[in-house]
Amino acid sequence: MQHVLIVEDVPETAEWLGAVLQQAFGEVHLNVATTCQQARQLLGKVSINLALLDINLPDGSGIDLVAGVHQHYPNAYIVITTIFDDEEHILQAVQAGAHGYLLKDSSERVFIQKLRGILSGDPPLSPSVSRRILQYFSAAGNAHGTPDNQHSAVNRSDVASLSPREREVLILVAKGLSRGDVAELLGLSTNTVARYIRDVYQKLNISSRAEAAVEACRMGLVKTDF
Repeated sequence: MQHVLIVEDVPETAEWLGAVLQQAFGEVHLNVATTCQQARQLLGKVSINLALLDINLPDGSGIDLVAGVHQHYPNAYIVITTIFDDEEHILQAVQAGAHGYLLKDSSERVFIQKLRGILSGDPPLSPSVSRRILQYFSAAGNAHGTPDNQHSAVNRSDVASLSPREREVLILVAKGLSRGDVAELLGLSTNTVARYIRDVYQKLNISSRAEAAVEACRMGLVKTDF
């Protein structure tokens, strides 16, 4: 994570994020934008491994930048950094393709820990954000008026599309285990685990660990209180 884009309109917060990144990863090259427009002007012109995007910007939302970052830097890690912990913003970020969602009111220690987790494959999600995502999708069927039996049938269909090994991998990934940890636990190579993860993502039409956690909960493979 040597090249980082920070999109943040509060100078003090941008400075704090820069300091946290240095503690998490050591030497980093920072590109800072204070608006969506400035961020878009940087895309494609600088190297980016990691993007930290605020939501409430003077000319829009950082969530709207996620697609552009994906387009220019397919392998970059995208984390929303914000004070908003409501379901609407969280779900918008996940659906847009963000890989993580960290709340700025987290302690510096927690922030550093979550960012470092990226290196081992752990999704950088604040604990309260994880709970909100899982609780929302756990109750989504009833909340949208879907009959329980129909909702269960959908879950069974999704589960049935996965092989027993794929279900095991999905559960472990949803619980935050890194690829290496999953490989060690299941007695597989990391390349084999990577193939299982790819196949699971394709079958469920998802692209991130956050979405994997959501789907595992919706399918009843994990509980909302872990």
